[in-house]
Amino acid sequence: MAPVQWAELFLWMVALAGIIGGFCACMYRFIKNDTTEYDMEFLWDRKYRLKDLELTPKQRK
Repeated sequence: MAPVQWAELFLWMVALAGIIGGFCACMYRFIKNDTTEYDMEFLWDRKYRLKDLELTPKQRK
């Protein structure tokens, strides 16, 4: 392979790694921001308080 082809291959690999890394970062952010408040609103219809569920702010994060 010519040196130019190696450079092009390397750039494609960097681009693919950037796309995969961006996707992973978005998934991490989505999962991190999914809180107990969301669960309480949609699953329990706010029937319980955090104290009733024994969830402290430290356990929610």
